[in-house]
Amino acid sequence: MMARARRGRSRMVELYTERRIKDDRDLLDFIEALDEDEGVRLDGDLKNHSNGGYIFVGIYRGSYCVNICDKVWNPKVRKHVAGGRDEWYYFDTGKEAWRFVLKEARRPLRAWLY
Repeated sequence: MMARARRGRSRMVELYTERRIKDDRDLLDFIEALDEDEGVRLDGDLKNHSNGGYIFVGIYRGSYCVNICDKVWNPKVRKHVAGGRDEWYYFDTGKEAWRFVLKEARRPLRAWLY
């Protein structure tokens, strides 16, 4: 997705468009079609990460990279943001990454392409 920049008085704000992913099949299609400047974000159902954690899927050096991290509330921006306790997993195919992600994702699926 294309990033747009908007100038404020004293700071630059990056705005990214996100597209909702509605079901497991669409999730697989989007993962397999990712470019290196795109990614997928999912709400996790991870017991060992705050608020179920976030799951990110991207492409890194030709492999599918899955990052799992905490999901923490940021009162300044009044929304959840990615936190610490990162875990990284690498897969050769999009389908392998998809299978892994499905086991860890919150249900009903809450996922976005960015």
